[in-house]
Amino acid sequence: MCTWEYWALWSSFLAMCFICACIAVKLLTWQQGLKIKYGNINLVDSDLRFTVKETSKILSLGLIGGFLAGAFGLGGGVIFNPVLLTMGLPPQVSAATGLYLVTYSKIATSLVYFLNGEMNVFFALWIGLWAVVGGVTGAAATWVYMKLSGRQSIIIWMLVAMFVVEVVVIPLVGWTQLAKDIENGVDIGKFTELCP
Repeated sequence: MCTWEYWALWSSFLAMCFICACIAVKLLTWQQGLKIKYGNINLVDSDLRFTVKETSKILSLGLIGGFLAGAFGLGGGVIFNPVLLTMGLPPQVSAATGLYLVTYSKIATSLVYFLNGEMNVFFALWIGLWAVVGGVTGAAATWVYMKLSGRQSIIIWMLVAMFVVEVVVIPLVGWTQLAKDIENGVDIGKFTELCP
């Protein structure tokens, strides 16, 4: 860590992310311009309009949300779903977008754990099965709630409550584990040094 190769790799990764974001914004703006030009084809009221203001808001919230998700070890959907809901997207669209945003990072993380032999594959499949059941059940319940009430505010408040619980519980669990490690005589110096 902290060699010139390390920083070059991180710099190139950040540059690649910036370039991909610029290309995506240009493509989306161009496609939406074509839809508007030819009579609002395939545009619905809940679609985001890629104006300069909306695009700046999306990019800045994505940057801040990604940083917070990485810093606190949260799932990105905990941050992105409420943001997308408050911007007027339907719950199904925000949930699908949130899942899409975190898919690549989860695949990369799982691959790293698998290649290092640190993944219990059967446990991962078991958790994955119940995550799918919970996701499908939650999406169906959300759809029913939206049809009955015509509102999505309760969903936002539920996500905010989950976010608050995670922000409190994750550091608490980490602190408890750190205290146990110190009590058991585990050398924590290797975890506190970023650049030896």
